[in-house]
Amino acid sequence: PVELLSLFTGEQLRDIMCGNPDIDVELLRRVVEYEGYNEGDEVISYFWQVLREMTTSERKLFLQFVWARNRLPLKENDFDAPFRILKDTKVAKSDVNDYPLPSASTCFFSLVLPEYPEKEMLKQKLLFAIEN
Repeated sequence: PVELLSLFTGEQLRDIMCGNPDIDVELLRRVVEYEGYNEGDEVISYFWQVLREMTTSERKLFLQFVWARNRLPLKENDFDAPFRILKDTKVAKSDVNDYPLPSASTCFFSLVLPEYPEKEMLKQKLLFAIEN
C-alpha cells in the first residue's frame, strides 16, 4: 500500500528496491562457496584483502565482472545463488609471468581464480581483468 511508503526514507526505498550501493565485502564473504580452495588458503586470504582494499568503484566493477550487477542484495537470504570461487586447475606454476588472469561466469556468480603466489600479483591481475 502507498501509505506504507512514508515509513521509509528515500535511501531506504532505494536500498530495498535496488540493493545497497556500497559493496559489503563481509556480506559477500558470508555467501561464498569454494571449489578447489578452502577458507584458510593463502590465495583466498589475499583475495579478501584485495577486495577490502578496493575503492567502491573498483568493487562495483568486480561485482559487474562476476555477476553482471553492480549492487549486492541487502541480506544473505536475498541472494539467488552463492558466490563461488573456483580454483583454476589449468595453471602451470613454472613461470610467475605465465599466470593467467582470473575469469568469471556471470550466469553462475563465479570467479575462477588461479593460485597466485603473491598478493600483489593477485591484485594486479584482478584489477586488470575487471577494468578491461
